[in-house]
Amino acid sequence: MLTSLAIKNFSLIEDLEVSFPSGLCILTGETGSGKSILLEALSLILGQRADLSTIRKNTTKCVVEATFEIANHNLSGLFDVLDLDDEPKTIIRRELSANGKSRAFVNDTPVTLESLKTFGTALVDIHTQRQTIQLTDPAFYLNLIDAYANDNTILLAYKTHYALWQKCAKELAQLQARQQQSSESLEYHKFLLQELEHLTLTPESVETLEEEAKLLGNATDLRTILSEVVAVGTKENIGVQDQLGSLAQLLAKIAPFGAAYASLQERILSVGIELSDILQEVQDLGEAVSDDPGRLQEVEAQLSELHHLCQKHKVQNAAGLIEKRDELRQLCGDVEYLDDQIKACVIEVEKASQKLHNAAQKLRDQREKVCQPLTDALATRCRDLGMQHVRFSVNLNALPSPQPNGTEAVELLFSANKGIGFAPLGKVASGGELSRIMLVIKSIMAEKTQLPTLILDEIDTGVSGEMANAMGKRMYEMSHHMQVISITHLPQIAALADAHYKVYKDVVGETTQTFLKPLDEDARIEELAEMLGGKNIKESALRHAQELRNV
Repeated sequence: MLTSLAIKNFSLIEDLEVSFPSGLCILTGETGSGKSILLEALSLILGQRADLSTIRKNTTKCVVEATFEIANHNLSGLFDVLDLDDEPKTIIRRELSANGKSRAFVNDTPVTLESLKTFGTALVDIHTQRQTIQLTDPAFYLNLIDAYANDNTILLAYKTHYALWQKCAKELAQLQARQQQSSESLEYHKFLLQELEHLTLTPESVETLEEEAKLLGNATDLRTILSEVVAVGTKENIGVQDQLGSLAQLLAKIAPFGAAYASLQERILSVGIELSDILQEVQDLGEAVSDDPGRLQEVEAQLSELHHLCQKHKVQNAAGLIEKRDELRQLCGDVEYLDDQIKACVIEVEKASQKLHNAAQKLRDQREKVCQPLTDALATRCRDLGMQHVRFSVNLNALPSPQPNGTEAVELLFSANKGIGFAPLGKVASGGELSRIMLVIKSIMAEKTQLPTLILDEIDTGVSGEMANAMGKRMYEMSHHMQVISITHLPQIAALADAHYKVYKDVVGETTQTFLKPLDEDARIEELAEMLGGKNIKESALRHAQELRNV
């Protein structure tokens, strides 16, 4: 259950801390006092998306922290799935920064928003006023039936087979699309592939051919220059080699006079050796230069073809052509074995479809089995809330194709009076009836799912008088099995609470703030009297409030 809630810098709340006991906790306050703000803050703890506009003005960070006692709720499996430490006292914290950053923690361990939502769903169910609209949503009825069945294994098995069937069907569609595309363009792809395959391609093909073309095109100049280099280096007496020899002889005469002179001689001798090697290499290169106009023409033709193909296939170089060639090989080769792949895939789809059909039938059988007990339970509990002649009926209508949650849509039919036939609930039930029915549904689902905490936001809208008493008693009974926190405007319900809190606004300095305070017995009587008769509390309202508390 939720044992404490701390909120800082959220909307109209500057700094609020409150503790909650087990049982039935009631929040009351005038319209606009900020009760919805408390729920919005708590929703952050449960993984809802953050709205930065809720961060209090002139502050940099909003923090919401909730503490839960969950020792008796067997959530260890969820802790394992989310890789969190299992703690009987669990603290969830959400931080929003004005710069847009959002962080979430469970027992000081950072978690993703998705993990937080998964965790929060197992801890708290918040019913908002807008959720009553769900009573017109077939998906809501489907969840109700599955929750009442209280056996997730069949539904999970269906979901598993549905996912496998979808995967196989998607693979088949992709193969068939590839086959159609390949068949239509096979001849063209073969032509493109032949253009590339007759070339000997390496990633450096273009660069290699361009270098060879450069050498062949400048063969005469190369030979001339290389010959001149050899002549300059080897010419008798005045060549570089002879000049270095003369330098070495001169330095040899002074080498004995010190290490510096000896070093100079060694360096000159080293240069002479290096020069000799260079000149030999130059001579070899000169002799290797080939003047081959035929080869030049051949290389230029290959280069032209490569550049043309690069432009044609919209690639930058030979590496791109290689990639395109391999892609075309795959496309052309695919056609040869796609038929076999498609036949094998069709078989897999049929197998998956049969397994899905079997799983769907088991799921439908389970749903049909609980329809009557569920409608009986709904009717019985609604009668406790003053709807004496209410009846419910469920239609399971087959869908044209399997869906993620089954192969049928659910229609909940309703009759509130004797002699009146069934009609869709959302079309014929009044606002007060919808509120009472939603409370009944919430009580059933909370019991089946064993939620620690159920929060009800004005679920009693449209209800008054004796029906308010009945709804209050229902909430009180529910609170024996789980913690129930209810926001209400009805004094009959507020009077039954184990703990009563008042939400109010006040101006502090230049700003308006929302506050929450627990009420002692005297304060509760005054609050109930105000709810009964308005701000100007009369003696009769106080007596009525005391009577409500003594019920």
